[in-house]
Amino acid sequence: MVVSACSVSTQTFAPAGTAGNSAAKTAASLDSWRRSLAEKGLPGAGCFKAAYPSTEWSRIACSTPPRVWFPVPRSRRSKLTQTVGNGNDFTADTTPNLIHTAIGAFPKVKGVTSVQSVGCCGYQGLNSYSIQLNSYFFTTSACGTIANCAGWEQFVLSNPSGSTPASLFIQDWLVGTKGSLSGCPPGKGWQYVGIGCVQNSPSAVGIPNIAITDLGQLVETGSAASSGDSIYLAVGGTQYGMKNIQSDGITDLAAHWEGSEFNIIGNGGGDVANFNAGSKITVSLEAADGVETKPTCPADTGTTGESNNLYFVKAPRRPAKLLHPSIEFTMSSTNSGNASCDVLKGI
Repeated sequence: MVVSACSVSTQTFAPAGTAGNSAAKTAASLDSWRRSLAEKGLPGAGCFKAAYPSTEWSRIACSTPPRVWFPVPRSRRSKLTQTVGNGNDFTADTTPNLIHTAIGAFPKVKGVTSVQSVGCCGYQGLNSYSIQLNSYFFTTSACGTIANCAGWEQFVLSNPSGSTPASLFIQDWLVGTKGSLSGCPPGKGWQYVGIGCVQNSPSAVGIPNIAITDLGQLVETGSAASSGDSIYLAVGGTQYGMKNIQSDGITDLAAHWEGSEFNIIGNGGGDVANFNAGSKITVSLEAADGVETKPTCPADTGTTGESNNLYFVKAPRRPAKLLHPSIEFTMSSTNSGNASCDVLKGI
């Protein structure tokens, strides 16, 4: 697959039923509100919720992260053709500048009425999908004495089928750079799953199940810091957040984050999110690195093993300029060729 240059968009979306200037003002207000909450950060470890227009976080009960893994691409182990995902994805690359926060959104969603996660090893069914904001693979001291080992971190929304609540959590990995790892560092909380070592954040935020027709209202944010990594999800005028306190078992993403992937794909286990015919989705990704120069947008650099049945097509004209360096690209159920990705510097 050949692709060109890239640009992101992390706009917030107006509630259904608004129009014209009123809708634009509402979207701008929601965007400002959402950003201010993430910039403020969470008051401590645990789970929180805020409702527009309040900028105060309220602590809520946490849930347990789902027992499903979101592994590396199969293509790292064997050749496999696919459309979007399983390693075949655009990413925002800020090398050598470190990302501290990344923001993913879907500024344009057209014709999406259904999605179904299919496969063998994740959560299958209608309206089942995951939204992932993933780092590149990186060298980390968390590998200990294990050779040919790299760290990897995923900020995940897992939305199951039916009315079961969605889960917002962080999943950390140690993966092999030359095949699978043979084991994990002892006493660090890692679980060996054959292809690598994995551990979820201790907590997750339980969120009411999100219909795929509300995709345009979702904005996911991941932040990395030595004091603990955080994940946020805005659903219209409600924002959820979870902070994970760092420990020796976590990969220390804050010192290594130079590239990021964001997309909607199958719900774990290398599964595929199958969208209805006529679906067209624009994806945006901001990468705050403190420099605000244009990132690059290399093709086929995705890091997760899940995928969807869409194709990359031509990127939108005149993408919105955002606060931070960004990329933007479009996926469609119709393969029209001419795949591209736009890139923009920050304001």
